[in-house]
Amino acid sequence: MKNFAILFVTLVLFTSCTQSKIGYVDVEELMKEYDATKAMEEQLKIEQESMAKTFDSLSAPFQEKVQAYYQKANRMSANARQAKEQELQQEQQALQARQQQIQQSLQLKGKAGIESLTKTVDSIVESYAIANKYNLILGTQSTGTVMYGDDKINLTETILDILNADYEE
Repeated sequence: MKNFAILFVTLVLFTSCTQSKIGYVDVEELMKEYDATKAMEEQLKIEQESMAKTFDSLSAPFQEKVQAYYQKANRMSANARQAKEQELQQEQQALQARQQQIQQSLQLKGKAGIESLTKTVDSIVESYAIANKYNLILGTQSTGTVMYGDDKINLTETILDILNADYEE
């Protein structure tokens, strides 16, 4: 009986010494409310609008050429019509290629921005975990990596406050 008590006390002490400190962060909420994310999205929106205006200024003369062609097409010879149609088709292809370049450029900027934000978030979470002696901080999203988490270990607001304060600096 005495051995059982010693074993029980040893087991309780061992268990209490190895308790892990765990928390989780709602990544979707964090990124949605992070000021740097909002700023990046606003900047991308401005660039998208600017590029759209640039593209519109490039495509407007083409549209005028197409309208002019349709007005004159009935009076043109078959060879002249075919040559003009080929010229317009090449110009349309060039415009489509330019539009794809614009879209790819925006996608790359968005991807680079997200990667940069993710690195910042990961760094802040790591620093917070080390400073507050967490063994594990999980990330969750609406699709559910963490199926349940007590609000006491939800660090989303805390990490968000740190991120936004860091961004303001």
